[in-house]
Amino acid sequence: MNFSNSEKLFEEAKRISPGGVTSERQPSKFIPGKYPIFLDHGKGSHVWDVDGNEFIDWICSYGPLVLGHNNENVDNAVVENIKNGFCFTMFHPIHNTLINKLLEIMPWAQMAKILTSGSDATAAAIRIARVYTQKDKVIRWGYHGWHDWSYGGAGTDRTAYGVPKSAVSDVLTFDYNDLDSLEKVFNKNKGSIACVIMQPFESSKELPKEGFLEGLKKITHENDAVLIFDEIRSGFRVALGGALQYFNVTPDMACFSKAMANGYPVSVVIGKKDIMLPSQKTRISATFFPNTFPMVAALATIKELQDRNGIEYMWEQGRRLVEGFESMINDFGIEAEMAGLPVIPMLKFLYDDPDKNDKARNVFFSDVAEKGILLHPTHHWFLSLAHTKKDVDDTLNAAESGLRKVKKI
Repeated sequence: MNFSNSEKLFEEAKRISPGGVTSERQPSKFIPGKYPIFLDHGKGSHVWDVDGNEFIDWICSYGPLVLGHNNENVDNAVVENIKNGFCFTMFHPIHNTLINKLLEIMPWAQMAKILTSGSDATAAAIRIARVYTQKDKVIRWGYHGWHDWSYGGAGTDRTAYGVPKSAVSDVLTFDYNDLDSLEKVFNKNKGSIACVIMQPFESSKELPKEGFLEGLKKITHENDAVLIFDEIRSGFRVALGGALQYFNVTPDMACFSKAMANGYPVSVVIGKKDIMLPSQKTRISATFFPNTFPMVAALATIKELQDRNGIEYMWEQGRRLVEGFESMINDFGIEAEMAGLPVIPMLKFLYDDPDKNDKARNVFFSDVAEKGILLHPTHHWFLSLAHTKKDVDDTLNAAESGLRKVKKI
């Protein structure tokens, strides 16, 4: 494939914007020279880049596109909404309609606050927990966004340039699936932990062991702290009510975004009334929080998921995709595994030799990209309602070719 237009645009972007494109979209995050850098348009499960190359999109903008690109029902609802204006001084009734719908889906909660981005939601949840408990320290696990507290605190797997140490001195972490490590953090910081915020699982790592999430909740509550589940990635895909519904463990608060509105900018903190109500004492506010069109998009997206049995469909196609990969991995005797859940899977090579691991990754993902399959080399993928059986079959056919080449390394 030729990516000359992408490369020209990237060179221009680097002259006018730091890094050219934001971090997770950098060519270095994929296979440089083998993936597009700029896309032109998308429809359903497919995207076309600025050079005219077509791909089956399994990245879905890192999760938001649960219905696929350019869903007519959602987009038409948004167009009709913006004809009447969408950025008001006061709130619009659609705010209440969306919250009531969310509370219907998640009856364990009694209140919700609508925001704009995933980082907004996790930052707000931390503020709410601190107001409620009147404590400062936070225990975290997983990725929670780019704000100082989550980017620079303990558990961050990268150098946090620009984050003052003072901003994250109260952010702690623990080892996933290890309740003893969590208890040690609580014991070392007796009476000062406001909350535990975590992803219920991380697709690129491990799923919760039996009793882990239940034990984590028990320890958190024994220490008078608030349990927050970060469902930004897992919500509206693992189950309509998120991984908390799938694993049947209810937190005190949960954060949702991404798939909630099929790409439109909206997020929510939802939780128990006694914990959320005191937050009216503090300021959690932004000009765009009341914008109506993302709320309209969220309601239309949720309706599509419910009307089309979307969760069941994504699990069905995800199982076909994962089982197909696993069968080929076993047949070829390749040291690799499919990690995560079928609706948020990824391929991980497991060679002991790091150089061979990198080579296997480069060979495989370059080959499938050349065949028009957009899979992320180091990040998990996302199922959508737009992915068809043919998309799965075409992807597996391309994967067979790529795995054959890996076998020859």
